[in-house]
Amino acid sequence: MPNQIRLTVRGPRAGAGQGADACDVLVTAPPGTVLAAVTGGLSAAWAAAGAGAAAPAAPSREGESAAVFVGGRRLDAQRHTLGEPPLVDGAVVSLHQPFEPPAAPTPSGPRLHVVAGPDAGGVHLLHGGHVRIGRSADADVVLDDPDVSRLHCVVTVAETGSVTVADLGSTNGTTADGVPVAERPVALRPGTSLRVGESVLRLRTDPVAVAPEPGAPAPRRSPETTGRQGAALAFVPEQAGPDGARGRGGPPGAAGPTGGVTHGSGLAGPPAPFLPPGPPTPGPPAPTLPGGPAAADRAAVERRAVRGMSAWARRLSGRRNLPEPGDGLPGPPAAAVPGGPVPAPDPGRWPDAAEILLTALGPGPRLWERHPAHRDALTVRLGTAHHGARAGSPVTVSLREAGSLGLAGPRSRMLSLARWVLAQLVTLHPPGGLEVVLLASGRGASRTREWSWLGWLPHLRPAHGQDCRLLFAFDREQATARTAELARRLEESPLGPDWTSAEPADVMAAAAHHTGPATVLVVDGDPGSAALRESVARLTSGGAAAGVHVLCLAETAPATPSSPQSETLAAANAVLPAFRECGAVGLLSGAVATAVRVVRRGGDRAGEPATLDGVSPAWAERVARALAPLREAEAVEAGVPAPRHAAPLPDGSRLLEELGLARATPAAVLARWPEAAAPPGAGLVLGAGPRGPVDVDLAAAHSHLLISGAAGSGKSELICSVAAALAAGDRPDRLALLLVDGGTGRTLRAATELPHVSTYLDAGDPVRMRAFAQALSGELKRRAELLEGESYASRAVPGRSGNAAADTGGPEGAAVPDLAGGGVDADRGTLRLRPRTAGGAPDQVLPRLVVLVDDLDALVAPALGNPGRPAAGSVVRALETVAREGVRLGVHLVSATGRPDRTAHTAADQGSALRVALGGSPDGGGPAGRGVLHRPDGSSTPFQAGRVTARIPRTATQRPTVLPLDWGRAGDPPTRRPVRELGNGPTDLALLASAMERATAESGAVPVPPLV
Repeated sequence: MPNQIRLTVRGPRAGAGQGADACDVLVTAPPGTVLAAVTGGLSAAWAAAGAGAAAPAAPSREGESAAVFVGGRRLDAQRHTLGEPPLVDGAVVSLHQPFEPPAAPTPSGPRLHVVAGPDAGGVHLLHGGHVRIGRSADADVVLDDPDVSRLHCVVTVAETGSVTVADLGSTNGTTADGVPVAERPVALRPGTSLRVGESVLRLRTDPVAVAPEPGAPAPRRSPETTGRQGAALAFVPEQAGPDGARGRGGPPGAAGPTGGVTHGSGLAGPPAPFLPPGPPTPGPPAPTLPGGPAAADRAAVERRAVRGMSAWARRLSGRRNLPEPGDGLPGPPAAAVPGGPVPAPDPGRWPDAAEILLTALGPGPRLWERHPAHRDALTVRLGTAHHGARAGSPVTVSLREAGSLGLAGPRSRMLSLARWVLAQLVTLHPPGGLEVVLLASGRGASRTREWSWLGWLPHLRPAHGQDCRLLFAFDREQATARTAELARRLEESPLGPDWTSAEPADVMAAAAHHTGPATVLVVDGDPGSAALRESVARLTSGGAAAGVHVLCLAETAPATPSSPQSETLAAANAVLPAFRECGAVGLLSGAVATAVRVVRRGGDRAGEPATLDGVSPAWAERVARALAPLREAEAVEAGVPAPRHAAPLPDGSRLLEELGLARATPAAVLARWPEAAAPPGAGLVLGAGPRGPVDVDLAAAHSHLLISGAAGSGKSELICSVAAALAAGDRPDRLALLLVDGGTGRTLRAATELPHVSTYLDAGDPVRMRAFAQALSGELKRRAELLEGESYASRAVPGRSGNAAADTGGPEGAAVPDLAGGGVDADRGTLRLRPRTAGGAPDQVLPRLVVLVDDLDALVAPALGNPGRPAAGSVVRALETVAREGVRLGVHLVSATGRPDRTAHTAADQGSALRVALGGSPDGGGPAGRGVLHRPDGSSTPFQAGRVTARIPRTATQRPTVLPLDWGRAGDPPTRRPVRELGNGPTDLALLASAMERATAESGAVPVPPLV
């Protein structure tokens, strides 16, 4: 089906009236779409935004040839693919001309990190000469700190590489590690903290924690700084292109003040991976980013695109940020590389804003390190204590302990602190462990612009049951929907439906036992209605029981001697009633609101004073764009992933989407199949559940599966889906499917296209039915002899199963391919094993068999006149043997019955610990395929069965479109076009079978020969 990415499109630097400077767009296109297909749409969307028109979706106009650049590099419209670097979510492209002219400074020199203060987060490269620091636009490093003088101090980098600092007659003075600095230069050593006003800068000389690919050009100097001696340059890692070249981009309005680029405000796309030196360290996984695909290696390109446009962000592994073999990434840099290996960032427990920025851009090893069980999960740094016993120490607040956090003060300073809090959370916590919801209703376009940077984050993408494009709420309808979604989550918490009246002690007890994902609800000011105020207040007081933590923002005057702290707190409670429910509050204080007092419930009423840490809008957007294309893996090797939030079941489910094979290509199939060294499995996906795909593993459960349902409930469709899901889980030489149609519908015939299907039996031919029963019984006997009393699980390892390639036996007297050096015993209908000769092929794993039977009840009690009635008993006896002995022999039974009363006495029923009850039917009113999975431990999971015999949805073939992105409407329910099937197109099953056939040929797997 189509995938979507969001881009920012910049036009040429024209005069007024010649088009907008930039616009954000939503690109919808089938996987594999090249840039040329949407170039015309990008141009039309940018032109329409400049005209101020509400443009409809712009269809692709492939004939148009507008030049598209990422940074200073022109993209090849026929080679670059949407969804692959650099055209990934959050990227910035420019039309007709480069966004910045090329330049090539080196990033290996000394840097100044702005580690604390009201304008923190900057990473400034220092070049030879004088670098002036101050509040004025004439400074080279500009700090938005009112306590900093216009030109405060000057840092000088000598030709020898030594660094000195001198004060420029500032009002508040300059200190280096607490020692006052006069107008005479003093040495500034690496690691020294330079304090100017309320800001702290730290000199770093180690290489930046971003490793460009070999051969990539170095980062470039801003046009404002080119040619100016001593200018500071904010390092911007460059975007990777398909051929390894790199470019750089910037967001609308990202240019820094004249004289320098502050806070690295030119936004970068996905940079090269951070590569720590030495052996990998254990810890939570981090996403790895592949380099651009080689033009000749199309298989690798498709393998990266298995999950759609964002699939190039590889799944997490237990090794931090190290590339997987064969994914086209450069290895760790050798010691001979200039600058040496990239060092790990500061191991401090509470990272500063500069480290957070480099972690997002790297990505660094601390990216998404805080899983729900992490000791510092949901703990944020608000500022730095500069006085008292804890001088220089970070001041932190744990949302898990406080429940919710309130911030109050003048809007500009309060927002800078809120941006810093959220940036920490989204950089250190993965989207699977943290979601962010924004409530800023009824505030108009200015409020939307202030919060649009959040829209790039993967943490705001909706999950099941959240009917929106992003977890935004800019009007009352959206706010009502978001609060209702969170209220449903509280109803499922241990507090139950009465959570609104729970005692604080009960809330804290439930919060202490919560181990699932967390939600941070940002409430910016008054929600707008009495009902919303009450809902937000209840979520603030009781939400922690379900992992919901509220960040309340109230605009007030700062606390000063003339306006004491109690008045600020009262004003915040009046602006936002939920503020009084917060377990901790940060009250901005001082004449210029650069200090914050942290008051905790039950603590000192005067609060803990600290210097506020804040970040600029450009800094926050840069972090968000760096995180935009990253995705978590579905499986986390380092630990058990946190459960997803429950959601209502859909009315329909497409199996390929639940399998992650919406783009069913041979490369995608090969990526799902395990390595040959792994033991054969029998895992399968049944459909969509309340927390994602519902899967079972017959091998792990040591059981069979029984499906029961009345006519029209979807049981025949489900058993076809089971066959497809099993085939998607392993290669056809390691897994064989035997299909038995017990009734007259022949519903399983469609699944015979799968290469895993070795035998299909239509229960209407008594001669073939007897041959099948004899061959199946012989195969069970052969396996018992081969395993010599051991279980299949203990022998299903390469090299332990003898020459078991052990293709299933053929019919009596039939010639079976001698794939493993064995022969066929014609008298017994089984393979005769022979020892492997020297130099022969290595031992193969005994393949696992799964027998799928539809309409088992029709075999157990065949109707009068059924042509297969005379031989039905022999087939049932063979199936009974499978039910009793099959699990030990690596043979499983999946059966479906429409009359459970007729099959209740059979071994197939009694031996099935895994059961599916389908209740959906036309008479019952529910959708077909709605069922419940009952597991051996007594648990049950409702699900909607995945369809696989339907035609490919028409929307999967739609043309690419480019739509201007309206952040204010992102919280609305998405407009859904009706999905219609193609009347003469292939089915999903046929599409999957075709991809599996080609994948089988590419892998060299030889399917198991038929039984009969």
